[in-house]
Amino acid sequence: MEYALRNARIVTHDDDFIGSVLVRDGKIAAVDPGPGQVGEDLEGDILMPGIIDIHTDNLEKHFFPRPNIDWSPVSAAVTHDAACLSVGVTTVFDSLSIGSFNGSPARGKDNLRALTDGLMHARDTAMLKADHHLHWRCETASDSLEDWLNGFADHPMATMFSLMDHTPGQRQYRNLGNYLKNWRDQGLNEAAVTARLEECRERQGRNADANARLVAETARNRGAVLVSHDDETADHVDRAADLGATVAEFPVTLEAAERSRARGMVVVMGGPNLVRGGSYSGNVQASVLVREGLLEAFASDYVPRSLIECAFILNRPEFGWSLSQAVRTVTATAARAAGLSDRGVVAEGLRADMLRVKPVQNLPILRGVWAQGLRVA
Repeated sequence: MEYALRNARIVTHDDDFIGSVLVRDGKIAAVDPGPGQVGEDLEGDILMPGIIDIHTDNLEKHFFPRPNIDWSPVSAAVTHDAACLSVGVTTVFDSLSIGSFNGSPARGKDNLRALTDGLMHARDTAMLKADHHLHWRCETASDSLEDWLNGFADHPMATMFSLMDHTPGQRQYRNLGNYLKNWRDQGLNEAAVTARLEECRERQGRNADANARLVAETARNRGAVLVSHDDETADHVDRAADLGATVAEFPVTLEAAERSRARGMVVVMGGPNLVRGGSYSGNVQASVLVREGLLEAFASDYVPRSLIECAFILNRPEFGWSLSQAVRTVTATAARAAGLSDRGVVAEGLRADMLRVKPVQNLPILRGVWAQGLRVA
């Protein structure tokens, strides 16, 4: 199959210009300057690479649309796929927890098996239009992590593992007072709160270091990307980098972000942090890392739509990034972080994952989505 898209404002790795793109057999065959004479007229709209989201929790939301209501895992995968494409995400790293820390019903072992089996069935029967991968969120303080890894690490879609530790009083939950208030609001008395906190800390001390080494070894043996999540201190960063982590996902302090860059890690922040103007947990603002020259990429975390908005927010006067530089945070740099060399840029020879975008009243509106050359939205 061959076709052309013309008269588009093409965003390449380092530039943007009016040009045309030739697509052949799912790949970009040529990128030429000038409005062109052949093909679909994009009327000067932006043509940028498809977005790569290395961390989204949204699959679970479609599996459990309401508390205690589970849905068909295959149907959930198809719905999730369509939701991602509708906001321009053409490569999806579905983040699922191994060794859950909060007792979420969606994160039990049986549900995890159902979710991953449903996702793979949907993929293998060509129900999905985006390219999906599994990103295992590995809770290092968990007593059950080793057992769960033995059951899930070799899943054919798994290409990313992250080191996580949600023990209260550090990292994402370093504001211990707020965290303990949640327990009190659940009806726990002071004795129960103290006992639970001591249990969490004891479990962390017993498991976290050994489990982190196990996860790193598992990722290394699979040739998968190792990610460090919610680092708070330089020591957190160094321990992860020494284990082979190449991505610093959602550092919660400026200190951790600075150390991550010094260790050569790709610094990734949550898209909602920038769009909302801060972290819901009170951690470092993405905008601070932008201004300090530390931020390199975004992941959606819990709002896939946030990614395309981040790219266009960075292009506004308050940040002043060029359009190509801003777009890289959700495309080329995300591809590099994920170890994907065949996408993320509108360039000859790469996958024809592309978005047609028209800014309307300061919002980027999707007018077309192509995945491997096929129009999918």
